[in-house]
Amino acid sequence: MATHNKPVSIDGSMFKHSGAWFGLFSRNFPETAFFLGTCRGMAALAPDKNRLIDIFPTFNGEKVAYTIDARPAELTLVTERGNVRFTFADLTKLLAEGDAGMGLRFEKTMVQHESVHPRKDGAWEAFFRMTSAFIFKGLNGSGFNFNDGKTPWVWEKLSSDKIFGATTPAPDGTFTLVLEEFTYGGAVRDSYPDYAEAKAAMQLAWDGFIEALPTFSAPFGDNLDEAVYRLWTFLTAPSGTAKYPMIQMFAGVMASQWQMCQNAVALQEHIDLAVDLMLGPIDRQGPLGQLADIYDDISFESQMLKPPVHGWAVKEIMKNHDLIAETSREKIELLYSGMGKWGDWFMNYRDEDGDGLPSVVHSDETGLDDSTLFREHIQITTPDLAAYLVILFEATGDLAKILGKPESEISAWYKKSTDLLKRLTDELWDGEHFVGLVPGTREKIFSKSVEHYIPAILGKRLPANIINKLADDLTESFLSPWGLASEALDSEYFTSEGFGKGCVIPPVMTFICTGLWETERRDTARLFAERYCKALAADGKFPFFIDAKDGSGLYFGCSWSNCAYVILARLLSE
Repeated sequence: MATHNKPVSIDGSMFKHSGAWFGLFSRNFPETAFFLGTCRGMAALAPDKNRLIDIFPTFNGEKVAYTIDARPAELTLVTERGNVRFTFADLTKLLAEGDAGMGLRFEKTMVQHESVHPRKDGAWEAFFRMTSAFIFKGLNGSGFNFNDGKTPWVWEKLSSDKIFGATTPAPDGTFTLVLEEFTYGGAVRDSYPDYAEAKAAMQLAWDGFIEALPTFSAPFGDNLDEAVYRLWTFLTAPSGTAKYPMIQMFAGVMASQWQMCQNAVALQEHIDLAVDLMLGPIDRQGPLGQLADIYDDISFESQMLKPPVHGWAVKEIMKNHDLIAETSREKIELLYSGMGKWGDWFMNYRDEDGDGLPSVVHSDETGLDDSTLFREHIQITTPDLAAYLVILFEATGDLAKILGKPESEISAWYKKSTDLLKRLTDELWDGEHFVGLVPGTREKIFSKSVEHYIPAILGKRLPANIINKLADDLTESFLSPWGLASEALDSEYFTSEGFGKGCVIPPVMTFICTGLWETERRDTARLFAERYCKALAADGKFPFFIDAKDGSGLYFGCSWSNCAYVILARLLSE
């Protein structure tokens, strides 16, 4: 197995082991900071969010300037005096070691109910409000303590208040430190892993993960390590109320349910993981069939929702994988049942005018939050929702087929798909565009939002004349040198500030390109995808937003853009 050890960026992101719920964070805005941080959901309620405690390298006890060299299995703080290195032994243990004279200092003003206190064998424990406990312990002859070994406590504040932790060197001047996370109170262990062995194991885990992905053609393979590393490190293992693996959108911010599906497609070579990412939202499905927008190890947000793209994900994965042979039947049964209920929820509870076309009740539900389609109405029957459901019902039929369900059950799902497709093309296609309808009044709405073109996701299911019109309009009005804008380039409402009003964003590129790829307009899809992938990988930054007018990026350290890159680069490498 090859060793993948290219430098990776953690600017605005994090260094951690795949599956872990904590890591090392680096950011330069609003202030420069390097800190131990958490990905746990309760952190949203804590005063410092996911920032647990700041970290500084020292030489002979004094802070020194540093730069960060991050590799998938090791992060190094590089100074003129020597270096400090970090690696993970497993999902709960972070190890650090320093050259002779080097050390680490940890600082924080603890909030109410947060405290540090000594434990046995020279260890110390820190309670971080709402999130986790950590054991700090020096290893291999080195030591560690908080506040020079004096237990800090301010009764009036019910906390340890201002704390500083520091390593103490072993006889040879070096140090080794372990930080272990606990979701309950911590425990001091009799022994801990060796640093070199931990690093080797972390490297092996990373190498095995990336080696499973296909080889991408030039130039897209040149940036594969950077893109996949962010997906790998943003994954979190089952914990708390989360029974399945999940993935973060930003460092410390959980991805929404439709992003779980998109990441499943990106990581489909790890088929069990891909299926688990789709099952996570289904595990918390509401009694009527609705899926929550966002969930984590503690809570979920069910008053909002995101588009039903489970079907699209299943269809994309099934192009390359025999699900019934490659994963458990039990998981496929859960996926089949959950997807069916999710699709039926829209038809049963979001079609109150009975026209057979479901509506959304807030622009957020389209995933293009500030779409100009919603300038005058909040409830709209949108063409993108119908398109997503056409694929979802078809994919549910596909799952029914491989599970050996009765023919009547299989055909019922396919009929739901074809009936909805007919209503989409009969009622929402006006001969030139897909339009929105105002429920009740049947008023037709057309804006300059790319939302009208998301039905391109349907690919060859649409008549050739419709596909050609969609592809031509997108090329003429939305295509920038960096990909498709979310609002027409000549729109009076165009702005790079909003999510759905002009910037180039991952879901638009992913859905439109994968749909057109199946049609006679594959060359058009290739043009779109090549421009976007090259823009994402420029300087290795993978921005979340790309300004469609000048190509500048915004919001770095987001897994979503890396996910889109892997999906589209896979297509371009076929």
